This record gives sequence, C-alpha cells and structure tokens, in this order.
Amino acid sequence: MPVNLIDIQNKLRDFSAQAKAHKEKIAVRQQEMADLVAAYAHQLDDLRERVSRAAEVVPRLRCAVPVNESLDAAVPSPGCPETFTVLAADGSQINPSRHARVEFCVINVAVVKMVRGSGEAPKIVTRSQLLDYGAVFLPGGGMISEGMVALKRDLREREALVEWAGDLVHPAVSMTDGPLELYREPQDGADFNQTLDRYLDVLAELRTNGLITLGYVDKPGGDLIARLLELTQLDELDFAAYNQRQRRFAGVSDVSLLSGILQRPGDRSAVFAIQSEIARRFRDDLALHFFYLNVGRPGQPHLARVEIPGWVARDAVLLGTVQSVLVEQAAMLGTRPYPYILHRAHEEAIVTLLESEHVEEMIVAALESRGIATEGKSHKQYHKDLTKKKTRYQG
Repeated sequence: MPVNLIDIQNKLRDFSAQAKAHKEKIAVRQQEMADLVAAYAHQLDDLRERVSRAAEVVPRLRCAVPVNESLDAAVPSPGCPETFTVLAADGSQINPSRHARVEFCVINVAVVKMVRGSGEAPKIVTRSQLLDYGAVFLPGGGMISEGMVALKRDLREREALVEWAGDLVHPAVSMTDGPLELYREPQDGADFNQTLDRYLDVLAELRTNGLITLGYVDKPGGDLIARLLELTQLDELDFAAYNQRQRRFAGVSDVSLLSGILQRPGDRSAVFAIQSEIARRFRDDLALHFFYLNVGRPGQPHLARVEIPGWVARDAVLLGTVQSVLVEQAAMLGTRPYPYILHRAHEEAIVTLLESEHVEEMIVAALESRGIATEGKSHKQYHKDLTKKKTRYQG
C-alpha cells in the first residue's frame, strides 16, 4: 500500500512548529557558544588542563583538545605543489544474511590514483575479498555483525592504500571517506582489538612510506569543539557529575560555531586533537587530530571535517599540502564540492545487486560441487524479491 499522504499532511503543521521551536532554542545556545569561542580563543593552556582533569573522572569523555592555534583561527590555503600524487580508497560490502540462499560476506575496495601535472589518466584497481567461512560464522554461534564487517572494510581500505605506497611522486596524499578514528560498534572483544591493532600498524606503514593520509567527512554533524567549551562552564567539582547525554549546549554543532569564522573558500580552522577512549590507542605520530575546511565557493561556504594523524598535524608543510589538495579536489565537482578522487573511488567500489546475485550463484555452485546442499532463500526473502520485480498492476 502506498504512503497515506493525507495522514502525513495532517501532521505537518505540528511537525514544522516543533522544528521552528527547536531551531530557536538551538540558536540561543549557539550564540552563547560563539561568545565562549571568543572568550577562550587564546586560553589554550587552561582548556588543555580542563580536558586532562575531566578525563580522569568523566567516563568515556569525548571532546576536542586545542593544540597551538587560537580557537577562532582561519588559516588560508597555500598554493598546491606543481606535481603531487593523490590516492583515494573506498569500499562496499555484501553483508551475510540468513534469508539468502547461502550466508557469505564480500568486501569490495577500489583505489584510484592521480598524478597532478603528469597528463596521465587516473589509474584504478579493485580488490574483492570473500571472507573465510570461519570469519562469517562465529565460534560461539551466529554470524559476523554488520558493524564488524564495516570495521573490516575500513581496515581493508587502508591496507589497499599501503599497497600503492611505493614508487610515488611526492608529496603523496591518500584519503578515505569518513573519520580515521574507528568510531564503530562493537568496541570491545578480541575481534575489535585485533582489527584495531592491525589498523594502527597500517597507519604506521603509511607514515614510514611518507604517504600522507586523511579521513574526509562531508556535511559533518560533530560537536567536539562544543563539548570542549562546555567544560568551561563547569566547576571542577562538577566534573564527576557531568552527563554527556544531558548537556547544556546539546544540538550546537562545530560547523555552526565555525561557519562565521571560515567564510573565505579554502580557509581551515585550528587543528585540534581528539579526546576519546579509542583515540587514546592512537599514540605519538598516529595521535588523532582534525580541522574544519571550507571547500565551498564565495557566498556558499561548505565545511568539511578532515582527520589527520599527529605526524601530519605537526608539520606545517604537510598540513598545507593536505589543505590545498582537498580544496583543489573538491572544486572539481563544481557547486557540490566533494573530493573528485573520493567520488571516483566510490563509483568503482559499489557492488550492484546483479553482481551480488552472481557472486551468490558462484558460491552455491562451489558448495554443490562438494556435495553441500543449500537451503534456498527464506520465504520472506522470496516474496520480497518477487515484489521488487513486478508492480501491483501485473497480477
């Protein structure tokens, strides 16, 4: 049955009124936070000490940590090097499903490489990994979760970049879509810790090979800077009672705080470190940092969040290279700025429905060749697929 648009229409008046009231409340909080940005713009030592003391008593404290630039910094983009390499990796997956003919999992990763100034067309390679049977079915029963599959995909994307680390025109910048921080569930257990350890090793390999790496977040909704400033409104005696789920300035994003500061296209914010449980595992040269970057056009700002490791954050030349390369890449897609090379990697990595079905048929054939019978898809899935293939008018 189609959506009952009359029911939706009857609710729109209340919905829009609620939205307006919410936005007005957030606007008040946002102005308070903007005043705090101005008040604490240069009090970096005080802010760092507050975070350090709060982290001792606040479970799983998550916020930004200032480094050495004022909170209201707006750093213009330097010019791009004449020649450089830029690489991007993106992935997709086929998650195992008990409703399918056979349970399996595939991780598909594409890497795109471009050398600016070479006149060469981008080079593309795709790697498809069928997870081992033992990785899909857990020893304690059940199947691997979608969250763990996504975690393995994140790792595989970075591993694919390492494979390209040799024989590059430097400087060389590599990127993936999303944060560098592994902010996924589950975050405990042997599987997660093993994957995280391998992930850290891969980042270290990128560092050893001089391959600058970053994570790019489009239309970010994070509020790490806002959470930092929120600590300034608490007495130290109140730190232990601080509830990160019931916050005074909830709803104020970092983008809303920085939009008035990063008005010029190409400007970046100050660089911040990340305080979080997972970030503590990223130490020294791999310590997680981030900044916001205006990749928009005059009068049409668009702020992206960029995550980088410590060895990039501490080098002004490398930091400038990241900034200028991203600005140039985002401009290639015109009025919808987003790094062109990431877009290309995404296009190559997508697994289509037809490809998924073909892989399933290959696996079923391989199992049957060994005398292993498959049960076929569930009745529920059969009828769902049937619905997709016909309209209500085809009988």
